[in-house]
Amino acid sequence: MQNSMDNILNHISYNIKNEDYEGTLEALDNILKKVPKNYRANLYKGQLCVEIKKFDDAIKYFEEAKRVDINTFKSYNLLGISYHAIGNYDKAIECFYETLKIIPKSYTAYNLLGISYYKKNEHDKAIECFNKAIEINPKYDKAYNNLALYHYRSKNYEAAINFFENSKSMDEMLFKAYDMLGMCYYNIGNYDKAIECLNRYLQSNSRSYKISNTLGAIYSYLKNYDKAIEYFNKAIEINPKYANAYNNLALIFFKQKNFDKAALYFDKARKFDLDSFTDYYKLAISYYSKKYYYEAIEYFKKVIERNSNSYKAYNFIGLCYLSNEEYDKSIEYFKKAIEINDMYYKAYNNLANAYLNLKDYDEAIKYFKSSIDINDSDEAYYGIAICYYSKGEKETSAYYLNKNIDNINENYIDMLFNIYIDLEDYDKAIVCVRKNNKYYDKLINILYDKKEYSKIITLFEENNNNLVNNEIIANSYFYTKNYDKAIEYYKKLLETNKDNFIYYNNIAILFFLKNDYPSIVETYLKYLENNSLASYSIFLLSYSLLANKKISYNDFLKLADKCLEKSITYTNYIKTIYQTFKYDTNTLKTIFENRIQFEDINTILKDNFTENHLRALKPILEKTNIISFYKNIDDINNWNTDTICVEYELLNHNICIAHKNDNTNIYGKKAKFLSSNENIEYGNLLSIFYKDRDKIISYKKELQLKVKAVYLSYSFDDSDINLMKCILKNENIKLYKMNNDNSYNEI
Repeated sequence: MQNSMDNILNHISYNIKNEDYEGTLEALDNILKKVPKNYRANLYKGQLCVEIKKFDDAIKYFEEAKRVDINTFKSYNLLGISYHAIGNYDKAIECFYETLKIIPKSYTAYNLLGISYYKKNEHDKAIECFNKAIEINPKYDKAYNNLALYHYRSKNYEAAINFFENSKSMDEMLFKAYDMLGMCYYNIGNYDKAIECLNRYLQSNSRSYKISNTLGAIYSYLKNYDKAIEYFNKAIEINPKYANAYNNLALIFFKQKNFDKAALYFDKARKFDLDSFTDYYKLAISYYSKKYYYEAIEYFKKVIERNSNSYKAYNFIGLCYLSNEEYDKSIEYFKKAIEINDMYYKAYNNLANAYLNLKDYDEAIKYFKSSIDINDSDEAYYGIAICYYSKGEKETSAYYLNKNIDNINENYIDMLFNIYIDLEDYDKAIVCVRKNNKYYDKLINILYDKKEYSKIITLFEENNNNLVNNEIIANSYFYTKNYDKAIEYYKKLLETNKDNFIYYNNIAILFFLKNDYPSIVETYLKYLENNSLASYSIFLLSYSLLANKKISYNDFLKLADKCLEKSITYTNYIKTIYQTFKYDTNTLKTIFENRIQFEDINTILKDNFTENHLRALKPILEKTNIISFYKNIDDINNWNTDTICVEYELLNHNICIAHKNDNTNIYGKKAKFLSSNENIEYGNLLSIFYKDRDKIISYKKELQLKVKAVYLSYSFDDSDINLMKCILKNENIKLYKMNNDNSYNEI
């Protein structure tokens, strides 16, 4: 039977060595029921209890084994570990020394002794034991680790790193303390190594939200906020109630002035750890920045609950009420801030602003001056300036605004600029423009309205010819008699507005003032290349120049020719025209021979032009043919018995259709040489050719028409109709007679 039990215990020993515990406890319990004082069974049961961390039971079985056979008992280390685990460090130390009696060079026992001494806060003895373990076995990584832990907890991070790195070098595969090694590097400011170690730790401990949070903190310190946010979010993903990570996220968004998110995450941090939440001040500022003033007030008051002397919190509450236009309440809190810290100039400024909003300008000035006594700030000077401006004392206001003109705030330079405009002190307004170019356009326009042309040019040239309006600049050069510059800028205007007659005409005026008459001709010719709207005005102006012997006759003809030629439109959508005649045999002959009866141009123009005009125009008029017509046969109102209407088909398109104009005043008829101060009336040169009828005008070309049909009145004599039928042998010419209802039948 003894042999059988020994075999079972041998098998149990084998299983324990191979960490195969299945069924082992049950087998040991069976043996101990039968033989409670079996040395080996008690020893093995103690070993198993250590493995499953039942240290009280382990102590019971080890002590029983020791009582059974103290001479054989050798498991003092395991017994010591068990006593250590339940906090009985003295008994643990006693056990480890027993091991050393048996095995004097047991580096394991020395290491365990060091751990127990450390727990008893006997650090010198602990270090001595750890060093003894390393002396016995220089490659014993656990002793290095324990020394590293001691130095880590003592905040001696350089020494801790040295021992951790030694431990890691023993067997990097077994090294586990990357978290503490990373924290050591973090604490000495070696952030790259800290990140490397902590990430290495996360490879085998991916659910460590605290290490993720620490990595986020490192990246935040390095201002790599995207990476920091990534790790803080990872910590929250692992532990959605981890307040520290929410708080850290909030701090990043607070730094980035993303106060919406800052407030959101501060609130979550407070929700998950209300007792330890301390960032009420930043939470309140976040709400203040979001303009959630009452929420901000609530949290600033919590700051005051924790520190009744927090004058900044009182000041911010005042600002919240000020922003909500609750000025009396804001005054109460600003005064409280000053009561706590009478050197806090910002509270004086804010108090002054509250009185300013209440239009109590004298009180506001008093507190702005109190602020200046403490801190000579621009803001207070500007506040005083606003008060005096509101009181109507603009010169005094300007005095305070000029206190620091070199660094004047943009908001106040606007007021200073407007003061100088009100005072019509344009030289000082120009100084404001030199400080802030945004007033440049406005001042240029004001100076133009005030006819301050020299100042416009000064400002324009100071600003490196920064254009606001080419027309203003051109006109300003004109009025300051810098004609060449004026011409330059009118030409710039024409680059984007090629058909504007006023610009061409102003250039012509400038050439006139320079006595450069050929350039006047060239200027008008360039205009006519792009437009013919003012061709009549140009004609009259050119005649005026001719009459005053400023241009040659050939130049006059060149302009007149261009005026008429450019007035002819080459797009003609009228294909058919109608013309009435008094019936006689000569008329028939004219019709059948396809000859056209042109009107006498001199007769048409005699009411518009003098004989001298007509004489000057003779070479032009000789190249011009003109006839009156109706666009539709229904337009013919008076049909006499001997009236016939001929329908013509237009065969060419190089003509102009000039439509009847009811306006009896021909534009430009009285035009002289126009100056820029005169109202320029436009008129197309074709307007001289018509009064009461639409006309076809052909210039330098033959006018080609073909007879399509002849229309007769309903009372036309039948004998004449028969005669016409006999004569009309050309079947392409049709003959129509009007009915009583004004319809027509072919006959």
